Amino acid sequence: MQNYLISSEISWLSFNNCILDEADDSNNSLYERIKFLAIHSSNLDEFFRVKIRKLLIKNSKKNNDLLQKILTEVNQQQKRFGAVWNSSILPELASNNIVYYEDQELLTEHLHEIEYYFKSIILSYIQVIYISVNQPKTYFLNNRSLYFLVKLKDTSGNYNYAYLNIPSDKLDRYKQLQSQGDTHYIISIDTIIKNCLSLIFPSGKVVSCNAIKLNRDENYLIEDENSGDLIAKIEAKIEERKRGSSTRFLYDSNMDSEAISVCKKAFRLKKDEMIKGGSHHNLYDLFKFPNPVKPNLQGKNYPGLKHLPFESGKSIFSSIDKQNQLLYFPYQSYYYVLQFFNQAAINRNVLEIKITLYRISSQSLIANALISAAKNGKKVTVFVEVKARFDEYNNLFWSREMKNAGIKIIQSMPNLKVHAKVAMVTMKDKYGNKKHYNYLSTGNFNESTANVYSDFGFFTSEKKYADDLKKVFTFLKTKKIGQEPKHILVASFNMKDKLLELIDQEIKNKKAGKEAAVFLKVNGVDEKDIIDKLVEASRAGVEITLIVRGICTLLQGIKNVSENIKIFRIVDMFLEHSRIYKFANNGAEKIYLSSADMLSRNLNRRIEVAFPLYDEKHIAYINKIIQMQLEDNTKRRTINSQGNNELDIPSTVEPRRAQTETYNWILENNKE
Repeated sequence: MQNYLISSEISWLSFNNCILDEADDSNNSLYERIKFLAIHSSNLDEFFRVKIRKLLIKNSKKNNDLLQKILTEVNQQQKRFGAVWNSSILPELASNNIVYYEDQELLTEHLHEIEYYFKSIILSYIQVIYISVNQPKTYFLNNRSLYFLVKLKDTSGNYNYAYLNIPSDKLDRYKQLQSQGDTHYIISIDTIIKNCLSLIFPSGKVVSCNAIKLNRDENYLIEDENSGDLIAKIEAKIEERKRGSSTRFLYDSNMDSEAISVCKKAFRLKKDEMIKGGSHHNLYDLFKFPNPVKPNLQGKNYPGLKHLPFESGKSIFSSIDKQNQLLYFPYQSYYYVLQFFNQAAINRNVLEIKITLYRISSQSLIANALISAAKNGKKVTVFVEVKARFDEYNNLFWSREMKNAGIKIIQSMPNLKVHAKVAMVTMKDKYGNKKHYNYLSTGNFNESTANVYSDFGFFTSEKKYADDLKKVFTFLKTKKIGQEPKHILVASFNMKDKLLELIDQEIKNKKAGKEAAVFLKVNGVDEKDIIDKLVEASRAGVEITLIVRGICTLLQGIKNVSENIKIFRIVDMFLEHSRIYKFANNGAEKIYLSSADMLSRNLNRRIEVAFPLYDEKHIAYINKIIQMQLEDNTKRRTINSQGNNELDIPSTVEPRRAQTETYNWILENNKE
C-alpha cells in the first residue's frame, strides 16, 4: 500500500510553488506578478528561519534524505524564480518603458545621480570588514541582512577579501532615477554600491563582488514557561534570534571556488547550509518595487464593499440586536470591526470590553480604541499573546501602551498560545440589565492584513454565544477549566474531541445509508488523530473534500485508504485564511467557522475557537462561497496523490474564478 502521508516541509514547498505559478501567469497584471515573487521570497526566507534547523542537527539517513530532497526542490524553485524575473518580468517592464538597471551600462545622467546618492546617503551606512584568510577568526553576519563579498587585488598582486553591508534595512531597496523622455529607470541600492566600489576601495583593484546572505534559526523554544518571568524569557529569546545557528547561506552562483571556500571558513558554515542563489537576495523587497506609471500595470482594484445592515442605523449595536451579522473580509470593509470598538469606546452604556489579541497592526486603530475606552471609564481587559512569532516586540509594545492607559493586560500562558480571535462588549440595556455583544472571527484583529486576508467576522448578541465566551475569558483570567462550552468549540477544551465525534457521526450515517460528507477549508492539515479519522471515514465511503492553502501531509486518492478524499488548494490575489468545518449530518448540516487549522499545534497547544452558524441565511451564504471555490477552474489546484499541484484549466469551459465571483456576488446583493 502506498504511503498516504508526505512530509510537512515538502508539502509547504509545494504550496510555495503555487506562488510562483501566479508570478508566471501572464493573465495577472505585471505588478501583481511582481508581488507574488516578493511573497515567494518572503515565504522561503521564513521557511529557512523556522522549519529547517531540526533537519540540520539531527543526523540520520531519514533526515538527510529529506534535507536533500528539500534542497533540490528549493534549488529548482530558485531557478524558476530567476527565469520568471529575467525572461518575463524584465522584458514586460521594458515593453512598458520601465528599465531596471542590473548589468547593463548606465546612462551618463544616471552615473552622476547615483554617485551623488551614494556619497551623500548610502555611504553613511556602509561598514567594511576585511577578512584575514591566514588568521583564524570568526566573522559575523546579521540574520537576514544583505552583504557583498568583495575580492580585491593589491599592488603586489595578492588577493584579499572584505565584506560590506547593503543597507536595505535603512534605505529603500529600489530607487527611481530621473526619467529620460517617456522612459523610466529603476535601480537597486545593490547595483548603486557595485558601481561605486572604487570609492570604497580606492587603493585596490576589485576583482569580483558577489551577494551573500545568512539565515539564522528563529524557531526558539522556552524550556520552562511555568517558572520565572515569562516575558523576560521571551525578550531574551528574541535577542537570541539575532545570533541563532545558521540555517542557510545564500551566495551568488557566479562566485568562484576560492571565494566560496573563504566564506565557508570565515563564517563557519557547513556544506548543507550553503546554497547557490542569484546576484540579488531578499527579494521580498519587491513588495516596494516602484511603479512610475501608477495606476497602470497594477491590475483591478477591489475596495471593501458595504454591509448594508450596518449602514441602516446609527448604532452598530442596534443592527446586531436585530439579527446576527456575518461579514467576509476583504470583500467587505473591515471598517465595521473598527466601528464596533470605536462605538463601544464612547457609548455611555458600555460597561466592559474583553478581547484576545494575537497579531496587532503596528499602528493599531483597535488598540487605540481600547485605550480610549479605558480613558472613558470602561473596564477593559485584553489578553495579548506575546509569543506570536515575529510579532513579539509589537505585541509587547502595545501591551505596555494599553497597560499605561489603565487596561488590565493578561500576557501569555505557559505552554499554550492563545490564537482565538474573539471579543465581548458588555452594555446596560434600557432596563439596566447587562447585555453582551460578541465578535468572533477566523482572522486577527489587524486592519492591515484584513485588506489581503480573506476571513469571516461574526457579530451576535445571542445569549448562547455570550455564555460560552464567558467561559473562555474566565479560563484566560483564572487558568482554570470550568464547565465545557455548549455551542462553541475551544481547542484545549473540547475542539479536537468534538471534531472526531462529528466525523464519527458521518461514518455512522454512511454505514446506515444516510447522507454523509465532510468539508474542511483550512490553512494546514497534519494532526495525526484527525488524519487517521479522515482516512477511516474515507474507507467507510464518506465523501471528504478539503481545501488546504498550505501544508497538507495527507495525500488523496490512495487505493483502500484515501480514495474518497479530494484535496484542493486555492492561491489568488487574496490570501485564503478563513477556516470552515462542514458536516452533512444526514441533511441537517452543521457548519462551524474557526480560527483553528487541522494542525497539531492548533488543536493541542493553543486556545482556538470555532463557532457554529445556526441562521439559515448564513448557512446558505457559506454554502454559496464553498460552491464558488469548488467550481473555480482558474486558481484552484488539485493536490494529487504525490502531493503535487495540478492546475487544469479546461479550454472548452468558461473560466471561473472564485475570488472575483465572490466579490461580484456580494456587490450584486448590495444592489437588491
